[in-house]
Amino acid sequence: MATLYVLQGPDKGRKLKTDDDSVLIGRSSDQLPLTDQTVSRRHAELRRENGAWTLRDLNSANGTYVNGVRLQQPTRLKDGDRIKLGSTVLVYSSDDTLERLSGDNIPRDMVTLDAGEGADSAVVAAVPAVDDSVVLATPDAAYAVRSWKAVRELAEVIGSPLAPDQLLRRVMDIIFEEVPADRGVIFMYDDETRELLPEVVRFRSRKARAEAKRSVILASRAIVEHVVQTRQGLLCTNAISDTRFRGGESLGKRSVICAPITAREHILGVIHLDCPVAEHTYNEHELRLVTALGYQTGLAIEHARLMQSHVERERLAATGETVAYLSHAIKNLLQGLRAGGDILQRGIDQRDFALTTKGWRILDRNLDRVYTMMLNMLAFSKPREPQLEMLRVQKIVADVVELVREQAEENQIELCTELDEQSPPIPVDYEGLHQALLNLVSNALDAVPRGSGRVRVSTSFDAVERRVIVSVADNGPGIPREQRARLFQPFYSTKGQGGTGLGLAVARKNVQELGGSIELRDAPEGGAEFVIRLPTAEARRTAPGDTQGPVG
Repeated sequence: MATLYVLQGPDKGRKLKTDDDSVLIGRSSDQLPLTDQTVSRRHAELRRENGAWTLRDLNSANGTYVNGVRLQQPTRLKDGDRIKLGSTVLVYSSDDTLERLSGDNIPRDMVTLDAGEGADSAVVAAVPAVDDSVVLATPDAAYAVRSWKAVRELAEVIGSPLAPDQLLRRVMDIIFEEVPADRGVIFMYDDETRELLPEVVRFRSRKARAEAKRSVILASRAIVEHVVQTRQGLLCTNAISDTRFRGGESLGKRSVICAPITAREHILGVIHLDCPVAEHTYNEHELRLVTALGYQTGLAIEHARLMQSHVERERLAATGETVAYLSHAIKNLLQGLRAGGDILQRGIDQRDFALTTKGWRILDRNLDRVYTMMLNMLAFSKPREPQLEMLRVQKIVADVVELVREQAEENQIELCTELDEQSPPIPVDYEGLHQALLNLVSNALDAVPRGSGRVRVSTSFDAVERRVIVSVADNGPGIPREQRARLFQPFYSTKGQGGTGLGLAVARKNVQELGGSIELRDAPEGGAEFVIRLPTAEARRTAPGDTQGPVG
């Protein structure tokens, strides 16, 4: 059953329920009627598909929005999603057949880490929870889509202002959407006792919940301790004895995935999933996905805790700045992930192998960059030694433009390049310069008007100064002179709530690490133009120059 709570509008306070497979929402609906005159007669439709509820707009006059984003295609709803139709705001509560428990609502005797005598386990596969594990091996097309969706959703959660307990519930939502599981438990270490305690418990069905009421959920302590000690995600089958049966009978074999939740050197907890082998047997694709999610969950929890500390102390500690930088970087890279994911989905829908391969390559390349940034999360808080190699800047510019081209096309923005193919290779750090340019181009796309915006990225070579010059210019409103003095300061943003205030600070830091400079000047087209100057190898040897670029 789907439930909608009306938070705002003429019907405020109403509770709308339905158990039909197809539900019309609007003023002429018999199932979920609304009196709001800004809502169309046939505004939107709820449809149950494969046990989940999907919402689609029916070409309504004022559109349908989910969490502030206008629906362009049917969207699967998640528990707590906010739906806006006209001036009416509703909150969706998911199907009550999916049992959710968390925190103090978990009965103390429901989940037990057994001593090991009752578990006969066979390890099928193991994946280390380090950088190598989270770079997903190229899977089948179906698993590629599932992995992309899960990683994208969790990356978005990392940058959202959720408390750690709320974050863990969202993580379990993501896991249950993409991984078949009869039961799931997230264990977290208690800060005082250092004891593993269940923080989130999830059941696929009421039947599984009823079984837990009759006995308990037994998780093998041996498996959990092995995961904690080795920092490996494990895939195994085990027969968990039911204490009701003293004659040696058991509940039957269950397929189990157990993965650590890590944050740098610390183990914060574990994710434990199981289901009857007769219904589903986990594979290595699912093991890698859950292990990757556990790795990112640890970083997300650390980020959430640091952000809470920032609110309480009214400042960010050095580690907090690092995590905020990570969130900003992921936000930019999500543009590439979304682009690759859309191409991949279209390729699968059209059975176009070439299109599917192209989409997966974009995803794979951007996932690698996300994971690299996670492992270098202290890069912003202390000087970083760049990994220099002789590269042509034109290639890096082309890669950045490819990532954001779909965003530009969707917003009807003209994005063009003027690349000097005669510019020589220079010593640069690919990841550092790529991030700096991505921040500048993304900012330019955000600044220009939709439909008439123009962004130009150009490169040239100054033979006298022996420097390669990269320019990012736009025809937006420009930046007022009174704001320019603070423009490159960390956490200062001209976007209000739309920015973290780290994009330009990170760009300048990365450019300075390469011995270059960055400056702002008025663009010929009337907007803003950021100019990066990078020295050649010869210029670096003879005169490193001033790394503090002018702002004016």
